[in-house]
Amino acid sequence: MDNKRDLKEKINELRSKLHKWNHAYYILDNPDVDDAVYDAAMRELIEIEKEYPELITLNSPSQRVGTEPVSDFKKVIHRTPLYSLDNAFGNEELDDWEEKIFRVLGLELGKDELEYVCEMKIDGLAMAITYEDGILTLGATRGDGDVGEDITNNIKTIKSVPLISNKEIKGVLEVRGEAFMPVKSFEKLNKRSKDAPTGRLNDKDEKIFANPRNAAAGSLRQYDSKITANRDLDLFIYAGVWDGVKDIRNPKSHWESLGLLKDFGFKVNKTSRLCKNLNEVKEFCKTWNEKRTSLSYAVDGVVIKVNDLRIQEELGFTAKSPRWAIAYKYPPEEAKTKVLSIICEVGRTGALTPVANLEAVIVSGSTVKRATLHNQDIIDKLDVREGDIVTLRKAGEVIPEIVSVDKEKRNHNNPPYKLPDKCPICNSKVEIEEDESAIRCLNYDCPAQIQRRIEHWCSRDAMDLDGVGESLIEQLLKNELIKDPVDLYFLKQEDLVSLERMAEKSATNAIASIQNSKERTLDRLMFALGIRHVGKTIAELLSRRFSSINELSNVSLEQLTEIDGIGPKIAKSVIDFFKLESTHKMIQKINKSGIKQVAKTISVKDSKIIGKTFVITGSLESIGRSKAEEIIKGLGGRAGSSISKSTDFLVVGSEPGSKLKKAKELGINILNEEEFLKLIE
Repeated sequence: MDNKRDLKEKINELRSKLHKWNHAYYILDNPDVDDAVYDAAMRELIEIEKEYPELITLNSPSQRVGTEPVSDFKKVIHRTPLYSLDNAFGNEELDDWEEKIFRVLGLELGKDELEYVCEMKIDGLAMAITYEDGILTLGATRGDGDVGEDITNNIKTIKSVPLISNKEIKGVLEVRGEAFMPVKSFEKLNKRSKDAPTGRLNDKDEKIFANPRNAAAGSLRQYDSKITANRDLDLFIYAGVWDGVKDIRNPKSHWESLGLLKDFGFKVNKTSRLCKNLNEVKEFCKTWNEKRTSLSYAVDGVVIKVNDLRIQEELGFTAKSPRWAIAYKYPPEEAKTKVLSIICEVGRTGALTPVANLEAVIVSGSTVKRATLHNQDIIDKLDVREGDIVTLRKAGEVIPEIVSVDKEKRNHNNPPYKLPDKCPICNSKVEIEEDESAIRCLNYDCPAQIQRRIEHWCSRDAMDLDGVGESLIEQLLKNELIKDPVDLYFLKQEDLVSLERMAEKSATNAIASIQNSKERTLDRLMFALGIRHVGKTIAELLSRRFSSINELSNVSLEQLTEIDGIGPKIAKSVIDFFKLESTHKMIQKINKSGIKQVAKTISVKDSKIIGKTFVITGSLESIGRSKAEEIIKGLGGRAGSSISKSTDFLVVGSEPGSKLKKAKELGINILNEEEFLKLIE
C-alpha cells in the first residue's frame, strides 16, 4: 500500500465487511457470504494488523480470537442491580402472582387485563455488557447482583455479541443477556475431553463438564480468553438500561425495548412473545414445555414480565427480586435409584436434617449420591425407608430431592425411619419450635454446629477463605487450634504445617487467604456470623443501617423492625444471637483480629442522608434514575423500591406513578428533582 491513509481505509473496509457479515450470520441467521470469503477477509485483516500493530483497535473483529491471559478478574459495580427472580411451578402460582400485581395496581381480576412478555429461561449465566457511543467497553458477570467480575476479553470472543452497534448510539447503553453453550457444542467439548490423551483439554480444564451451564461458566471464567474463543458460546440479549443513552426516546414497554435492541444489532431470542393476558402466557408455557427439546440450547422454564415499563416501575422490587417478573419453571428431569442408608446431620443452626445416601445416578446432567429428606414430616409423607427404590429430581435444577417411593418394588422389612430424640453428635436435648417442622439441637456449642458455622464463615458468599475447606477445619478443631471462626485470624503458618497432609505451600496459601479476608465488606461479615434467618440480602440491609458489629450488637427490637424488609422474626433472631455469651467472646476477638468492617458503600461523614431511605418515581432528566440511586447509596442512604412508613423521602421526576399518591397519604417528605440535587450536593 502506498501510505498509511490507504492502509487505514483498507482496514476500515475489511472491519466494516466483517462486522456486517458477523451480524448476518450470527444474529440474523442469514449469511451474506460463503465461509471461505469471510475467512479470507479475516486472514487479510489479521496479517495487516500483525504488520502494523499500532492500528489495532478494541472493536476490531480480529480481537475475537482472544488476547493475552490476565492474572485475575477485576470487580465491577453494576449500574443497577441484576436481580434474581421468584419462581412459579404451575398455573396456580402464576394466578397468585398476577393477583398480587392487580392488588397493588388497584385492578380487578376478570375485568382488567395486563400485557406480558414471555421469554425462554435459558440455562446459562446472566451478563451485563456496556457500550459507550456504540462501542463495547465492558462485559461483566452477574456476581452477587450488585458486584460482578470484568470478563470483557472473554465476552468479546462470543461472535453473537456485537463489538460495535448496528446503528449510532450516543451515550452509555448497558444490555443484559444470558450467555450459554449450545447443546451440540457442549457434547462436542466433552467428547474432545474424553478423546484427549490426558483426559483434559489443558491443565486448567475440568475432565468432563456436568452440563452446558457448567461448561459455559467454566469457559467464561478462563483467564486466557483464547481458550474461551474455542468454546463456541452464544448469548441472547433480554434487556437494556436506557437512561444513559442520549437523543433517543426511551422505550415505553419491554416489547418495544426488545425491538429497539434488535434494531441496534443485538441478538434477541426469536421465540419471545407478547401476550395480551395471563391465559396467553399459560398457553405459551404449555406449548414450549412440549417443544423445548427441539431447541438447540437448554431451557428450564419461561421468564414472564409485565410489558409496560411504567407499571414495572410502580410495582418495584422486593429485597430479592422484581415484583413485575417471575420465572415459570418446568418440571425437572427425574431418575430412579436405591436408598442405601438414611443418616441424620446437624446444621449450623442446630437443625437435624435426615439425608438419604443413594446409589449413584445421573440427574439433569450431574451425578447424585445424596439427597436431603428435609424433616420428619417429609419422611412420613413419603414413607421412605432404607432399601427403597425412589424417584429423584433436582429442585430448581440444583438441589437433589426424593419425590416418590416405588412401594411395589419394596422387597425388604426395614422399619420407618425416625429422627433421634437427642442430638446424634452431642447427645443434647432437641425440640420442635413453634410454627416449624424442624427439630433442633438446643446446644449452641454442639461440635457439629460449631464446625458448620466455621464452614459457613469460610464460604464464598461470606468471608471467602479459599484453601480453608471442610477437611482443614476438621483438623483445626480436632487439634484444638480453633474454637470459633474468628480464631482462624490468630493462626500462624507453623500451626498449619504441623497438621496431617498439610504442605508448606498449602499452609502459606491458607494463611494468605485468611489475612486477605480481613478486607471483606461489612455486609459479608454480618452474613458470615451465621445468624439464623439472616441471609445475604438481610445482611446488606443491616450493613447499610449499622456501621459495625459492635453497633449491631446493641440495637433494640424496635430499631430492627423499623428497617424495610426486616420483620419481627428476623429481628428477634438477631437480638437472641447477640445475647449469647459465645457471641460476646467472638465480638471481642473480631475487634482484635484486624477485620476492617468496611461498609459496602462508603458513607460520607458530613452527608445529610446517612441512614435515610429514598424512593424515586418518574424520570429524572439531569442524572437518570440509576445514577441517582448510586449516589444515594454512596452517601450512606438506602434506595428503596416501594413506599412504606419507613420511607424518608420520595423523589418525584416527570410522569410519576401511583407512589406519589401513597406518599402523600403517609405524609412522607416529597422532593422534586431540583430539591433532591440540592440535598445531595
